[in-house]
Amino acid sequence: MTGSFQHQNRTGTSRSEHRIIKTACSITYMKQQVAIMAIAAGILAVTSVQHSYAQYGTSGAGTASQEQLLRCDELGIDRNQCNDVTILAKERWFYARETPYGNNPEGSGIPYFKGIDTLVMIAILGAIFGGSAGAFYLMGRKAKRVPA
Repeated sequence: MTGSFQHQNRTGTSRSEHRIIKTACSITYMKQQVAIMAIAAGILAVTSVQHSYAQYGTSGAGTASQEQLLRCDELGIDRNQCNDVTILAKERWFYARETPYGNNPEGSGIPYFKGIDTLVMIAILGAIFGGSAGAFYLMGRKAKRVPA
């Protein structure tokens, strides 16, 4: 450390100028790192385009069999969207509408906010939290005040 300090004094640069030079070098290094990351992200984006087409398909046209096309016509599915996945999804939707839970206006059959059970639970929770709040209040009233 003393050698570099003496060298700085010999060349006539002060410590603050040396710090400015170091900061400029680190900023250049950071800019290089950001550029490398941007290039890597661009390459990743370009190479993954084909994978997304493989997952979702381009249009889905021409992949359905004759039986699937007939079933899609029965279910009201567009011919461009007709495949086994959309047929199963539409059949599942129709089945859910026909079940007792699908037609139940109260939901899935678990009445969270209906009946005496809800009032009992509110009363129990009110007693628990109200009792603990009251105990803290009374303990605070009994405490002696200490002058500051």
